[in-house]
Amino acid sequence: MEKSRIYSDESGDGQEILRAIRHSRVGIAPESPLAFNEEETSWSDFFNGLFADTLIPHFIHISQLVSDEYLKSVIVQDEKFLDHLPDKLSDRLRAGSESVFAAREGARGMRFLRKLQEKSSNCSFTLAFVVNLSGFNIPLANGIISYAFMEWMAGKNRHRFPLENISECEKLFFNESEQCSAKIRKVLAKYLSSSQIIA
Repeated sequence: MEKSRIYSDESGDGQEILRAIRHSRVGIAPESPLAFNEEETSWSDFFNGLFADTLIPHFIHISQLVSDEYLKSVIVQDEKFLDHLPDKLSDRLRAGSESVFAAREGARGMRFLRKLQEKSSNCSFTLAFVVNLSGFNIPLANGIISYAFMEWMAGKNRHRFPLENISECEKLFFNESEQCSAKIRKVLAKYLSSSQIIA
């Protein structure tokens, strides 16, 4: 099985994380909350609960299937995942996938994403985002952090926090999620053997 690369933030100032976020989110702007909604729960409770316990394991599993280009298996696993979520969350994640497809429409090097859209345009945002990340060769941990940022950004109360300045959003996210990468590494260690991870 292909090994997953994990970059540490060598400079210590968050630039590795911000670089991953910027590459992976170009043009992707969900118009409504995904799984996280600030009006329903706090970011900390979401990140340490549903995100760490349910979304990250699905992200890891889908990432492994995508690296092997098993489209049918990817779609089947994503459907099972969505079926086990509350309808409200499942519907929001399905609606969010359109923002990924729209952002990458006509882009070169996105063959697998185009095939996914043809076969399962109603997939989860999680799946569409993982396939999007594979086109940029973003390491797994940084990809999950990028996904966390998309959840955070989409779920913020837009009346209180208009998301017009993306660089300010990134700084606020980084400040709110200082323990983000450490938590993600713990979850990765739980689901991947050391032979699959290159630190």
